[in-house]
Amino acid sequence: MATRESIKEFPSAENGEKDEEDEKWIAHYSSNHQILLVGEGDFSFSLSLANAFASASNICATSLDSYDVLKRKYKNAASNLENLGKLRATLLYVVNVSTMKFHTELANRKFDRIIFNFPHAGFYGKEDNLDMIKMHKQLVQRFFWSAKRMLRVNGEIHVNHKTSYPYCLWNLEGLATASFLALIQR
Repeated sequence: MATRESIKEFPSAENGEKDEEDEKWIAHYSSNHQILLVGEGDFSFSLSLANAFASASNICATSLDSYDVLKRKYKNAASNLENLGKLRATLLYVVNVSTMKFHTELANRKFDRIIFNFPHAGFYGKEDNLDMIKMHKQLVQRFFWSAKRMLRVNGEIHVNHKTSYPYCLWNLEGLATASFLALIQR
C-alpha cells in the first residue's frame, strides 16, 4: 500500500545492462520492477501492464482458480493468458494469497510490487453482512502477512479496493498496520 520511491540508482549501460532510458514507468510500476499480481480474474490487468512494458518478463501473475476454471469463468481469460505467455510472463494457478509465500514457484522470490486488485473472499451472502465483512478482512489480513515476507527492500504492496459502504468497514489501513505495514498513499 504505497507509491513508488522518487530516487533510483540505475545499472550502467556499459555493463550490458538496461539504462534508465530503457525503463518504462506506468503509474507506480516500472519495467525494472519484479511485479507479483495475485487474485487475477481474467488477467486483463496483467496483460495491460505487460503490453505497456512491451514485455512481461518481470511479471508473475496468479489466480486462485485453475486454468480450466478460468477459461469457463471468463470469456477473455484464455486469450489473455496466451498473450501473457507470448510476452514471457510467469503464470501460476491455484495460488492462495494466504499461503503464497510457501508456493514452490514463489517461496524464494522477492518482489518490488505485489498487487491485489479488488480482493474478495467469495459470494456467501450480502456484502454488508457482518460475517462476509469478517471473511473479507481475514483474507486481506492473511494476504498482508504472506505478501510482506515476499517484498524486496523498499518494496510495496498495492491493494485496489472500493471505499464506499460496506467496503469501508474492511478497514484496510488498520489491517495493514496490524501487519506492520504503513499506508503511504490512498
